[in-house]
Amino acid sequence: MNSEEKLFSQTLARCAKEFPDRPAITCRGTTVTFSQLKLAADRCALSLVKAGFSKDDKAVLWGFNGIEWMVAFYGIIQAGGVAALMNYGLKAPDVSALSKMVSASWGFIGGNTISIASPEAAAKALVEGGIPAGHIFPATAFVGPEAFAPLSAEEKAILEQALTRTQPKDSQVIIYTTGTTSIPKAVLQSSYSILSNTEGCAQILADAIGDKLCLALPTFHSYGLMVANTYLSMGKHIFLSPILKPDTLLGIIYENKITDMCSVGAIYGMLTSMPEFAEKLSGQLNLCIVGGGFTTPVEMMRFEKLLGGGKLLCGYGQTECSPVITVESYDDPLEKRAVSVGRSLPNHEVRIWNEGTGFAKTGELGEIVVKGPSLMNGYYGLPREMQAIDEDGWLHTGDLGRFDEDGMLQFAGRIKDIIIRSGENISPVEIEKVLLEQEEIREAKVMGAAHPIWGESVEACLVLRKAPLDEDSLRARLKERLGSFKVPSHFFIYDAFPLNENGKLNQRALHTDMLEKLFETNLTAAVNKGLRILDLKLKNRSYTIVPACSMIWQLADQIGFETEKSDQIRLSVEEMLTDRIDNAYEDDASIRIEVLLMPQWLRLRFTDTGRKYSLEDEDASISARIILANVDSYSSGETDRGETEYCLDYQYSDDFNVKDYLMRYKERK
Repeated sequence: MNSEEKLFSQTLARCAKEFPDRPAITCRGTTVTFSQLKLAADRCALSLVKAGFSKDDKAVLWGFNGIEWMVAFYGIIQAGGVAALMNYGLKAPDVSALSKMVSASWGFIGGNTISIASPEAAAKALVEGGIPAGHIFPATAFVGPEAFAPLSAEEKAILEQALTRTQPKDSQVIIYTTGTTSIPKAVLQSSYSILSNTEGCAQILADAIGDKLCLALPTFHSYGLMVANTYLSMGKHIFLSPILKPDTLLGIIYENKITDMCSVGAIYGMLTSMPEFAEKLSGQLNLCIVGGGFTTPVEMMRFEKLLGGGKLLCGYGQTECSPVITVESYDDPLEKRAVSVGRSLPNHEVRIWNEGTGFAKTGELGEIVVKGPSLMNGYYGLPREMQAIDEDGWLHTGDLGRFDEDGMLQFAGRIKDIIIRSGENISPVEIEKVLLEQEEIREAKVMGAAHPIWGESVEACLVLRKAPLDEDSLRARLKERLGSFKVPSHFFIYDAFPLNENGKLNQRALHTDMLEKLFETNLTAAVNKGLRILDLKLKNRSYTIVPACSMIWQLADQIGFETEKSDQIRLSVEEMLTDRIDNAYEDDASIRIEVLLMPQWLRLRFTDTGRKYSLEDEDASISARIILANVDSYSSGETDRGETEYCLDYQYSDDFNVKDYLMRYKERK
């Protein structure tokens, strides 16, 4: 039977028949067999149908990994509904908004970051999302002893009728894209798309898969859901952990003699850093599946060596493809696995596309596009022009890649991550790979930032193996490997990068923080040179004096000068303008006033084309003597254009910091 003919309910029924007493899921010390899992899911679906659940009703499922989560998932789908899988780490307003987005009308609440503190607050979030209070269930309601009682003939008939509501290609699952770089979208998946994905992965990994899996991924994520269904469909035993902490995972794997694990690179990295890893797990783990890849080929090779005989397999995918697009084989050599993300799944076509020239040849870089049975049904509620699948059925991933001569895909980053500096397209991945080859760097993320001259600048965020960083030495090494325009303008050092609930890099948070650090860095450089915050150009007319004085007086007050000092600054401006307007000109001209923030003082710089004179001359005017009496320092000179320049400087108070002031001003803006 092919995927098009299968439903989740049929797969679950087959497994319960073939492996009735075999353990299916273990979590928090509790285990259910395949027959118990099916019975609990049946009773959950039956309860929903009796409560008035209709075909295509959307039910939010919001909780940590657990047996109750899996039961509710299968129950919702068997009742003919659509399971909207909610990130367990979301804040209440986000859950409300995402529930409204898909018009959810039912809800299941397990343990999550809100409910563990206040079940009432979690329920309120769903109610505010448009779900009636009477349609909200605790996920644990369907895993008690009564959940495993056999169905009566009448109950079986009701359930069988409900099962006929859904066809394999109907949308049955909503998974929200992570939204690390954009607003989350609601991806519609079917049993056809997900089971096609599980079958393709099972076919490639069949000879490597063991009997027990530690699933160290959230099941609300497309990858975690797919891997769980892959192993369960093969009659394997999966171990779930509500909290994905390395010490907890190590204990689960070691104590249960688990041979397979699935997680992200960050979790594997933390595991290998634990002192007990070599003693307890080296030689035990045989298959480690990783989503999202490793930071560097060297890091992947290091981890595989620590496995003591096991292998690490990377894959590439997107939620829109349910999610796996390519995966590596157990037989692929390490040197190939370390630099690629595998081959396409059976019955799927993966190509490289370039707008204008069409499909690329082997080795050429372009956008990764996919066609096949695993593709989503679309984004919920979005118009045709905002969908990612084109009229020919190709999913445009927005990712860059190339195929090598062996048909293995090499991932090259997001198209939107490309940095355009002075017209040059720069791939952050290329720079990151060179950075990660440097012995002092553990992690690297390269991003662009707006630049007034180049369009974008290249900026690098780093986590170091050893400190401090010798930037001059690093730049010299990078210039040996990269064009000078690719060498980052700045290096920002972090103890660790921010991660999202899936254990992946939270790129949006890192980029925001990087921009803050860049602003402060640029601010420091600008202040050291003199940061111009006001630039006025006035006609040499007496009526311009009052508004100019008023504006500068208000600015001095905002900066924090005491009233007496602000008055002195205002008086100096008034006397300087009066003197220049009355004594320096015969014809129409203009006077320029610049206000600059210097590290230790405020500078008023007057520039004009009138007659030159010195405030300190013996025959200087009364205005000149007033100005000198009110400034902390004075200087004059000539600009490159031959204009006369007069600088009046005013010392800040001892507790004033110009950088702090500007940072606060930026926050107010």
